[in-house]
Amino acid sequence: MSIKTFLRLLPLVLTVSCSDAPKPVIFDTDWWTDVDDACALRLLLQQEREGKVDLLGVCLSAVCGSSVPSLSSFLEYEGAGSVRIGADKEATDYPGVSSWHNAITDGHTQSSSSSLDNVQDCVEFYRELLSKSKKKVDIIAVGFPNAISRLLDSGPDKYSRLTGRELVKKKVGHLWLMAGKYPEGEEHNFILTQRSRLAGENICSHWPTPVTFLGWEVGINVLVGGSLPEDDLLHKVLVAHCSSGGRCAWDPMTAWMACLGSPEKAGFETVRGFVSIDPSTGKNSFRADDQGPHRYVVMTHEPAWYASAIEPLLQK
Repeated sequence: MSIKTFLRLLPLVLTVSCSDAPKPVIFDTDWWTDVDDACALRLLLQQEREGKVDLLGVCLSAVCGSSVPSLSSFLEYEGAGSVRIGADKEATDYPGVSSWHNAITDGHTQSSSSSLDNVQDCVEFYRELLSKSKKKVDIIAVGFPNAISRLLDSGPDKYSRLTGRELVKKKVGHLWLMAGKYPEGEEHNFILTQRSRLAGENICSHWPTPVTFLGWEVGINVLVGGSLPEDDLLHKVLVAHCSSGGRCAWDPMTAWMACLGSPEKAGFETVRGFVSIDPSTGKNSFRADDQGPHRYVVMTHEPAWYASAIEPLLQK
């Protein structure tokens, strides 16, 4: 091949290689009372092994004493012990007790630094990962919105001179958010506490990139995880949660859609407009607008179609 031909084809080669490169993502999870977060993390790690995504880190949006150790143990079990962990260290006030963290930590290894004291607070975690990424990063948030809200409100630091909002606008490609009930309603991740309500209002009012919402009504009738073998840790987690037959697929459906990068490829139609949150109640409402920065997804298939698509992605 001549130099002239090579130079002519170089832009096409670069375009192909860039499009084939794994998409950098950050997983934001409450990792708390419900177990669909673990299903979503398994799916993301499987997609990373297949070269579809590059999981830069996992951020906890709610924390108790077993949150970091159980997440660390799960990552070690998955062969992903080097994945960074961050946490909103202010978010220790959420109610509820996990029924499944011990199923992970009992008899499974974890990092020697797997405690809340030894992981980054969410603001530093996000600002470092975003500022150092050479590509735009997608955030997949399936828990409470307070960690990403604190990122949004953050100021310049040693990692970047940009404000949080400026950094998000420059370095985040898309926010995939499991929260709300559409076109309007009340849902756990927005309404549970004053912290989540105020954070939800902040995200919906000020987040500067496109946001895709997957609501409660989408995942409630889709069950996944029921076919896992008994020796799989994720199966043991589901059993500890009393969900041995599978769990509602809110979080893995959100992660799957984000990995595909397209609601349509994941079997959804979308409605575009503006989502707003009542900060006193957490109730969400929606105003349709073809130019709006938000969209929520609507199922175009029966629940079994989504379950059959996601179930193989949970097999280790």
